[in-house]
Amino acid sequence: MSVTSVYLLRHGETTWNAERRFQGTQNSPLSARGRHQVARLVEALRDVPVTAVYSSPLLRAQETARAVATAHDVVPAVVDDLRELEMGEWENRLLDDLALEDGARMQAWRDAPHTVRMPRGESLSDVQDRALRAFWDLAARHQGRAIVLLAHGGVNKTILLALLGAPLASYWRIRQSNACINLVEVDGAQPRVIALNETVHLGADA
Repeated sequence: MSVTSVYLLRHGETTWNAERRFQGTQNSPLSARGRHQVARLVEALRDVPVTAVYSSPLLRAQETARAVATAHDVVPAVVDDLRELEMGEWENRLLDDLALEDGARMQAWRDAPHTVRMPRGESLSDVQDRALRAFWDLAARHQGRAIVLLAHGGVNKTILLALLGAPLASYWRIRQSNACINLVEVDGAQPRVIALNETVHLGADA
């Protein structure tokens, strides 16, 4: 069976990333640094024979996806299941403020993230279920090709943990930097993680 290459990417830095503000399903624009990161990401993937690009519906992911797709003369498609973890009442809140106002839950989020559901938000298992559904569906549609999935730190982590056979309790043991590259090869039902949080292409913007 031919091998499918799935490039699982995170969007460039946003203004809220720089402020240490929870985004979740809210939209915030790419920062100047984020736009530089996206330009470097495009160059890093320029020689990859990408045949399809799929994006989260959130604007930061769509902006990054459009840049990648344009370089390969394809039109990005939006996949709702790639949207970021819904953080409910934590969205648009600064991390430092929430540490004071919802400290016990914030500590649990750091220590045992798989046990936490933000107020009116999702759990990691909720996100993993939909993210994996999207991953396997899109990989199956493009057997033997190279495709891009443009998503978010939380979404990417849940996918990668599942592919590695690791529990959601290990959520903080994987880093997903802005504009990073993860490469997964799918050969039948046997995925192989070839690259994880690759950021060499970002240089000083990493």
